[in-house]
Amino acid sequence: DIKLEYPEDLINLMKKAVNIREHLKEHPKDLHSRRGLQLVESKIRRLVKYYVRKGVLPEGWKYDPEKAALIVK
Repeated sequence: DIKLEYPEDLINLMKKAVNIREHLKEHPKDLHSRRGLQLVESKIRRLVKYYVRKGVLPEGWKYDPEKAALIVK
């Protein structure tokens, strides 16, 4: 992960997921946002699978919310 260049669409989805997670810390009962987070994170996982297959991301790269927060900050 040392100075790995991430695709722009993946970065934008990770930013959205991080923002929704921060929102859910303040509003834990917001079920609409929780559903939105599930949808965004499943998009991220599908995109990661595609980028690993195409060789853009290294083999075995997995989405992790804590790691995503560090990447987008």
